Amino acid sequence: MEISGMTQVLGLFGDPVLYSLSPAMHNAACSYLQLPYVYIPFRVEKNDLPAAVAAIRALNIKGVNITVPHKEAVIPFLDQLDESARRCGAVNTIINNDGVLTGYNTDGVGFIDSLREADFNPAGKKAVILGAGGAARAVGSALVDSGVKEILIINRTVAKAERLARLLDQHVRFQQLILGSTLELADIDIIINTLSIPFKEQGEWLLNFTSAQRTLFYDLRYGQMPSDFLTFAKTINAPALDGLGMLLHQGARAFSLFTGKEAPLAVMRSALAL
Repeated sequence: MEISGMTQVLGLFGDPVLYSLSPAMHNAACSYLQLPYVYIPFRVEKNDLPAAVAAIRALNIKGVNITVPHKEAVIPFLDQLDESARRCGAVNTIINNDGVLTGYNTDGVGFIDSLREADFNPAGKKAVILGAGGAARAVGSALVDSGVKEILIINRTVAKAERLARLLDQHVRFQQLILGSTLELADIDIIINTLSIPFKEQGEWLLNFTSAQRTLFYDLRYGQMPSDFLTFAKTINAPALDGLGMLLHQGARAFSLFTGKEAPLAVMRSALAL
C-alpha cells in the first residue's frame, strides 16, 4: 500500500488490539478498491480515551472502530449518535465529518447478517444472551429488530441485566449467572456468549446445559482467543459458530460508512481466511 500526502487514516481504538484482524480486513478492502486509506490499530487505555477521541479531530482521522473496553465509555466524547448506537447505548464506529464525530453501531446488524449467512433466521425464535455489556446491547437490539420471539439475559450483576432488559423491552427476561447452575435449553433456538471472561473457571463451567443438541451456540470471540464456550458445545454435539462471521459483516458495514463505497465482501472474507 502506497502512502502519500493524499492518504487518509482509519483506525481501531481498543485494549488489547494486538491480535485484531480488523486491520488486515480493512486494508485488503482499501487496496482492492485502490482507495487512499490506511487502517491502523491504536492501543488506547481507559484513561487515555478522551485524548484519543480528541486526536481524531486534531489529526483529521477519517474514522475509527471502537472495541473493548470503550464501546460505552466513548459516547460522552462524541457529538452525536445514529439510531443504532443510541438504542443499544454502545458505539463501534466513529465517523469524522469536518470535525463532527458521529457514533454508529454496526455490531448488531453484522451479527444478524452472519446468522442469515448461516441460514439461521432469528424471527420467531427464542434466544439466550450471556452478558449485559455493550456487545450484548447491540446483539439484543438487533434480535428485537429482527423479530425474535423472546430473549433471556443471564449476567452475574442482576442490576445490569435488568437495565438491558428494560432497554430492549420486548419479551425480555433476565436472571443472575450463578457459577455451575443448570439451564434448560429444550425450547431455546440460540444462545449467544458475549462475556469477556472464560466460560470455564477453576475447572468448572459457568453454566451447564440440558437438552441443547438443537440449540445454536454462538460465541462473539474469534481467532486466537480460545473459546471454552464452543468447546462445551462440541461436547454435547450442538451446532456452533464463532465471531468471525460477525467481525466480517460488521466490518463491511463500517467500511461503507468510512468510504461511501460498497464493501468487497469476498476480499475481506479472504483476508480473514474464512
